[in-house]
Parts: sequence; C-alpha cells; structure tokens
Amino acid sequence: MGNPESATFYDQHPFDWIPTDASEKIDSVVSRPLVDLIQSLDANSLVLDIGCGPGRVLGFLKQRGIRCIGLDRSWVSMGLAMKRYDRPGAVGDNLHLPFADGTADVVISDGVIHHTEDPVIAFAENFRILKPGGRMYLAVYKPNGRYPVLYKFPGALIRGALNREWSKPFVTLFFQVPYYVLHFLRSRGSRTWSGARNLFYDYFVTPKVAFIPRHTIEEWCEKQRARIVRYDENRGQNVHSFLVEKEQQTQNGHDVTKAAIRKEWIQEQREKA
Repeated sequence: MGNPESATFYDQHPFDWIPTDASEKIDSVVSRPLVDLIQSLDANSLVLDIGCGPGRVLGFLKQRGIRCIGLDRSWVSMGLAMKRYDRPGAVGDNLHLPFADGTADVVISDGVIHHTEDPVIAFAENFRILKPGGRMYLAVYKPNGRYPVLYKFPGALIRGALNREWSKPFVTLFFQVPYYVLHFLRSRGSRTWSGARNLFYDYFVTPKVAFIPRHTIEEWCEKQRARIVRYDENRGQNVHSFLVEKEQQTQNGHDVTKAAIRKEWIQEQREKA
C-alpha cells in the first residue's frame, strides 16, 4: 500500500477469487488461525480489517454480527467490499492509517504488509491503532518453501513478458491457461476464469513482495512490547500467521520503538542486498 490517490495494481487486479454467495464456508477460504479468532469474538468487539480487499473476511464478520470496518488502498476493491457486505470502509494507506491511536479491539492484517513499500512501518501502524490488550492477526509470506522460488522464476519471466504487447498472448497461453485448468480441477469446477486470473496476478505479477521470517516478527513484537500468543507455520501454505497481543504503552514509547524497528529493518535489507 502506498499513495491511495493513484490507481493501484489491485484496482486492475483485485484479489477477488471466491464465490460471494452466503453458502461459502469460512473454513474453505480463511486460514484456521483466523477462523478461530473470528469465532472467539463477541458482538461488542470492533475489528479493523486493514487491506481487506473485496471484503472476504468482512463478510464472515458480518455474518457473526461483529462490528467491523474495512480499509484498502484500492478504490475498486473497497467498492466491491462495501457493495457486497454493506460494511463501512475507507480507502487509505497502510503506512499512514486514518484511525486514531487505540481504536480497535482487533486488527486483521491477512497477507497485506508484505506487499507494502515499508513492512515494518506498516506493522507499527497496525499496532498503533490497536487498543492496549487488543489482538492483531498477522499473516505474511514465509521466506522458505516454493513461493519465493516461483515468484522469482517463472514470476520474473511472466512480469517481463507482460510489459510487452507482443508477448502477452504467450503468458495467457503458456501460463494462465494451465494455471486455470489446475485450479479448476482442484476446486472441482468451482473456480472461474476471472477468479483464477486474479489469483495468478496476485501470485506471480504483484509488484512488491517481502518474505518475512518468524524471528523478524518476534523482534518487531519485542520492540513494540507485544507478545505472540499463537504461531502457526501453516504447512503447505505460503504464509505463516501470528496472533499478537498488545501490552500497555505510552505514545512516546510507541514512537521510539517505531523508529527503532524501522532502522533495524532497513539495515537488514541492506545486508541482504
């Protein structure tokens, strides 16, 4: 997420891939740790879904009668979410969230901060809007497994080919069609072409991806005076997930830790480069 006033990648390719009818089961499209969190909430909780996309999670929160607000950088995605689920929403920047300190009982960041220009600041911003004692669900790409390899190659080849008009049909024929067939078979016929196409673009073409190891999240939490109450490796999936609880902290302390973890993140990226 960056400047919300300009068109974004997800305006052109919203992360919209599941049926929107009410019969869709939450377990089939939401990770088990997030399902458990949603099912544990009461109606008095205020949930902010940061990077909500077309509102997949907002829909399940609405079904349970939980107060929720969505935010996304993409005008298209936010429009889809509000139209489908009739929940309040805002278009905004994950790095400068338009919410006051300590607003939310729960913050959901489901596969979002690894797409930002500055993941550590996005993490700190999500914490800023969380009440003391509140919880944050965080899912980020793992640095190991098949996805980092696939994003680099054939991902680099696909992204390069899509930059040239003459090679775009080859991407469709040799990459998108097989990808769709695979997902159609795995879903037993429920995956649509448009849904598979949006997944394909999110998987291979999205312009910003960070692979964030567990120890980095642990360091960020330590500096934010937070504790991880649940960790899930999510074997076979591309993301690992964290349920983090915020402790009491002054605003001055928040500003100091926000600057400190950003400095360390920059240093770590320089060392990797």
